[in-house]
Amino acid sequence: VLRFEKLLGDLLEISRYDAGSVNLEPEPTNVAGLVQDVVGTMTTLAEQHGCDLSLSAPGGHFDADIDPRRVRRILMNLIGNAIEHGEHKPIEVAVDSNATAVAISVRDHGVGMDAEQLEQVFSRFWRADPSRSRIRGGTGLGLSIAREDAELHGGGIKVWGEIGNGSNFVLTLPRVHGVNIVEPALSEVPTE
Repeated sequence: VLRFEKLLGDLLEISRYDAGSVNLEPEPTNVAGLVQDVVGTMTTLAEQHGCDLSLSAPGGHFDADIDPRRVRRILMNLIGNAIEHGEHKPIEVAVDSNATAVAISVRDHGVGMDAEQLEQVFSRFWRADPSRSRIRGGTGLGLSIAREDAELHGGGIKVWGEIGNGSNFVLTLPRVHGVNIVEPALSEVPTE
């Protein structure tokens, strides 16, 4: 029943995007604080699955005009996916900013993705391995909705992945609603 409710909710959200009836409700938000709250919410799930979940915000706290409900949903999806595909290895969440953008990365060191999977990862109903046992029972719509939410803000999500070396998803949003991002605050390619 819970899986059916999740699928129904995701389908309703996708239909709102298709109908053009989605409204952004931006408000000044401390992005680092929001990320810290989401990481705190997901820590128990990570511990249950043997993952160490950490947060790094080297530049301090960053305010931005965002819709906190939508950004929270994006982060819950990205971190949940990292826990599911992270193979009990560390998951690192980072927040950074520059003059025009804030960015949040979610890096896991799990199964990773090949080039074909990287091309499909944001497609509706696509799952990396539909035959695989699933911890959370996803609908295959979460990343598609996350991308739509990011684009509604005027931002986007980029992804890097390598088989056996994990994945890194980077959400980039404008600091001020309606102002273009000049350069991203974080790269999707990990530096290690």
